[in-house]
Amino acid sequence: MVEHDGRRAFLAEIPQRLAAIEENWGELRAGSWQEKLLEQLYTRIRDLADAANQFDLFQLGESIFSAEVYLSSFVDDVSQPNPRQLEELDGLIRALRAAADSLADEEAKRPASRQSVVYTLSDGGELVGKVAEALQQRDTRTENFDDAKALIDAVDREQPDAVVVDTAQLPQVGRVSTELVRLQAHQALRIPLVFVSGSKNLQLRIDAMRAGGDAYFVAPLDAPRVADRIIRLAHPDESEPRKVMVVEDDPTQADFAGSILRKAGMEVRVVTEPLSVMQELEAFKPDLILMDIYMPDVNGIELTTIIREHNAFATTPIVFLSGEQDTDKQLDALSVGGDDFIAKPIRPKHLLAIVEHRIQRARSVMQAVGARRERDRVTGLFNRRHFFERIARAVESPESHQRPAAIVHIQPDRLGELRQQQGIGAVDTMIADLGERVRSLVSAADVASRFDENTIALFARRENAAEIADLAERLRQAVAERPFAMGGQAVKVTASVGYCLLEAGQDDAAGLAARAERASTLAASEGGNRVVAYAPPRTGAAPAGGAPPIVDHIREAVHDDRLVVQYQPLLDLRARGSENYELLLCVPHPSGDLYTEAEYREAAAEANLLDALDRWLVERAVEQIKRRRDASRHPHLFIRQLGNEALSGEFPAWLAGRLRSLQTVGTGLVLDYRLADVSQHLKAAQQTFRALHDMDIQIALSRFPEKPAAFKVLRFLQADYIEVTPRLLKADPETIRFVVGEAHKADAQVIVGNIDDAKSVDLHWSAGADYIQGNFIQRPLENMDYDFFQVVV
Repeated sequence: MVEHDGRRAFLAEIPQRLAAIEENWGELRAGSWQEKLLEQLYTRIRDLADAANQFDLFQLGESIFSAEVYLSSFVDDVSQPNPRQLEELDGLIRALRAAADSLADEEAKRPASRQSVVYTLSDGGELVGKVAEALQQRDTRTENFDDAKALIDAVDREQPDAVVVDTAQLPQVGRVSTELVRLQAHQALRIPLVFVSGSKNLQLRIDAMRAGGDAYFVAPLDAPRVADRIIRLAHPDESEPRKVMVVEDDPTQADFAGSILRKAGMEVRVVTEPLSVMQELEAFKPDLILMDIYMPDVNGIELTTIIREHNAFATTPIVFLSGEQDTDKQLDALSVGGDDFIAKPIRPKHLLAIVEHRIQRARSVMQAVGARRERDRVTGLFNRRHFFERIARAVESPESHQRPAAIVHIQPDRLGELRQQQGIGAVDTMIADLGERVRSLVSAADVASRFDENTIALFARRENAAEIADLAERLRQAVAERPFAMGGQAVKVTASVGYCLLEAGQDDAAGLAARAERASTLAASEGGNRVVAYAPPRTGAAPAGGAPPIVDHIREAVHDDRLVVQYQPLLDLRARGSENYELLLCVPHPSGDLYTEAEYREAAAEANLLDALDRWLVERAVEQIKRRRDASRHPHLFIRQLGNEALSGEFPAWLAGRLRSLQTVGTGLVLDYRLADVSQHLKAAQQTFRALHDMDIQIALSRFPEKPAAFKVLRFLQADYIEVTPRLLKADPETIRFVVGEAHKADAQVIVGNIDDAKSVDLHWSAGADYIQGNFIQRPLENMDYDFFQVVV
């Protein structure tokens, strides 16, 4: 209860703390970049982050975390943020305010409810005790019983949210399970039954399953994680309605089943034309399919076989509802992928119980394996990752070359001005309304997505290009036709719309989306409130807007495949002879000189070319790894990632495709991300890094400072390497040893780059660094022929 009171006190303090942070940032932003003001701001944000973490305020914590990490890269640094970095910091401070406002709204809407209660059945063992302690830290009251009868009596007096049982008490569980089943049957009250065990004995798990267990955990336990899982079981997320598709050729029977399910609060779509099921599935995305076996044109068994061939519906529960009494036929239906069989006639209560159980089970399984949501909570549209998956499937479909298709990108005009005048919360409301307007104009086959925080993208297929152009224009008009409600006012908003037609044979969804986005950006630069179709620039021609000449050289080099790779060795201080290179991408100039990353990065970013450069370099690295492995050599190649696409959900899928095409694996590939870039997209980075790790691709975080926030990110993302920020080259030995020690605790190896003298080599080697690199060791080479065995450090 003390912690609960502390949480309330902290929530009450948030407005004042935020006001101090915003005032601090305003002074820093308006005046000269003063180290004292920066330290004050960083300290305030770090203190707020610690408190948010203490009270498990996850949404607020993530926003503070991003601001803390990004700001930490400037603390104690002699450099001042450039205009783009100042804008990034501005956005992070605004996002912090939005998260706090959202938290305040949630707290205001939270109903006054009783404290969660979990009963435990154990003889006082350590395992259950640790779980109970973790539950208590999450404001859940626990009560332990060493006798099943006493627990059942307590359930009759006060129904708990869950019951946790030590498997040592399995002989007593039968009576407890019976009572829980009775409550579910007669009161529609579901109380999860969870088992914990100190033994890996399979028979114990089987007995627990037979006793009706909903979850089973074996020592050694991560007690906080188990507690979180119990809470999720006890309070499943029902914010999204349960969706059931009824496939039945008899309209009367379909309406009967549909009415029962709708009365229970489910969203129902009835399909009486079985041959249209696949199109309806794509549009509706049901949690469960309720299907008859005997239908004209195609029977339920054949239809189930077809459905199971599509990955998107491979795990969607299919329940057969039929008058078929032949058990062999019922088994045939289940053998092709059905999950259950209900014989007609059926009582409504029985139908509801089966459907509820199957949906709940499917959601629990998806949650256990880390399944992601497909829809954005604000707009109700698909999220970005699902958007790209749907495009990939559409491109691969036989229809892909029969009718024109395009991605349309919509970005509201004057967003910075709107945020400043109305606040970020009002802008979020506007984006939600924009999502509604887009939904009203699209067909069931279109794929609409919240592309990023403030833009929407749409994949659409029409009969001809003129209809796509017309759709883009109608979307522009839908934004401008009536004002948006923002902060209690009616505010007129316009939008810049760009679209890019899918070209024959093109299968790069990310590239298609990037071109549509560039077209909308061009529309905005021309004054906004207009539609622009993407037109590819001619090779060698300067783009509109007067881009610097270096942009022309980059485009030409990418187009003609003339980019240059240099290889700079990294010396492994622990394993002599191991082969490690950083791949450095250079852009050739007609004079014969080479632009380095430091010279082309800013211009390439302005021209949206960084993602193309990243992909080009990664492809060359994969080819090198393949060649080296075929020659029985096992290098580690470090590739710096400059663009945002490398943090997106579609990047791992693209890279997996490249590895498959070369019949190789990702072992030896290390992708290097700047810590400051990653800190703005922590959730996306975590998902991307997990997918890369699954391919045995390693991760490095560069420009890594000694700040505590940086090590939080390291542990959160589980990166394999850190490359210390250049200013630490001259740090005192104690600081260097601290950085190395903390990195090693997080199972990460330490790279020290920019070594320029023998003193730096000795300092970092003695401090325990794992790799060193720099021109003092070896300048970049044109090939990978460096002799690592000859080096003596």
